[in-house]
Amino acid sequence: MAAVALGVIHGGRAMAALNKSVDVAALAVLRPGMPMAKVQAAMGSAWKPLPAHKGGKIDLLENSHGFVAWIDQNGFIGMLNYDHRFLRPVEGIAMGMKIEQLRAAMPSLKIGDDIPMMRGVRMGMRHYPEGYTLRVRLTLETVNEIGFSNPAAEYPEPTEPPYPAAAGIPGAPFADPNLKLVVLSSLLDAKQIDLGTPAQLATHLLGRAVDLEHEGYEIMPEAQDYLARYPLTDELLATVEEIAFDGGGSVYRYVWYFWDGEDDVFNVTDLSGIELCRNLKSFSAISMIGKIDIQTLLSFERLEYLSLSTGADHIETLLELPTLKEVRVLDDEIYDEVTKVGTPARRVFDTLKDRGVRVWVHWVSATEPTPPAFE
Repeated sequence: MAAVALGVIHGGRAMAALNKSVDVAALAVLRPGMPMAKVQAAMGSAWKPLPAHKGGKIDLLENSHGFVAWIDQNGFIGMLNYDHRFLRPVEGIAMGMKIEQLRAAMPSLKIGDDIPMMRGVRMGMRHYPEGYTLRVRLTLETVNEIGFSNPAAEYPEPTEPPYPAAAGIPGAPFADPNLKLVVLSSLLDAKQIDLGTPAQLATHLLGRAVDLEHEGYEIMPEAQDYLARYPLTDELLATVEEIAFDGGGSVYRYVWYFWDGEDDVFNVTDLSGIELCRNLKSFSAISMIGKIDIQTLLSFERLEYLSLSTGADHIETLLELPTLKEVRVLDDEIYDEVTKVGTPARRVFDTLKDRGVRVWVHWVSATEPTPPAFE
């Protein structure tokens, strides 16, 4: 029988919409030429004053809603971008639309051929009398990005981000500096901290211009040390709601711009201190860490989502997580046990299902015919 391997797990999830006061309908009708106040009103409590180093870019909702706006030098919207995470139709166009549906929704949209060197990617364009342009990106004939731009808009020159001074012992308040990188990645994604671009951080630390296209092929010790000693307050740690152990984390490009994820340089071996992220709601282990002892998670009284593809110990402890809403596990050993009636793991997952917890357990490798997930 041929062996079949399942290489990926739907272990992550779209970042939760953390800002409940955001008016998504109002975001969808923003257009170039409108005043910045319109963006502020639509963002509600998620709004923060526009920092000088952003060059007019408002990206606070990028990871939670898939929305980014750029404000020109005169305080008006110059560009808007909505990606696949934006769930509201824009100009009658919805993410996930097929090309035939798109043509029917907007016959005036001119859809080009595949972009050279980007097979399967096409752009639709429409010019408006107000002076701005609509662009719709399709990948494999499916809409996954919508944007507006005013070609005449001029934007403020971005300044260097206000980097806080490094302090303390490397890794603090965690025992493992690599765990700190995981937490910093979460804070970056949630827009709770701002490191600028990897090139901006490198330039700040080295005191000279840095071209990462040529210098980004190995670890930058200065960046690694700075992030290991980046000051984290209790207030910042309290904002961490999602942690993901994943080589694709956004923080790693700051340390090693072209890291390929093929070695263990950023592996986490000690979770000591993770309990300081006391408001954690989502925990995902895709790579870069060994088996997770679920007892380590007992301090997270708000944990709702758990995804494990690196193995787990003390599965029975899942029953002691009172706010759990979903568990996803990718593991041969656990799958083998949970699919047998009467085993301890089966009793645990059956009890979770009885409580209304969504459960998904899958094998990593199996022989054909491949068995279904346990759910």
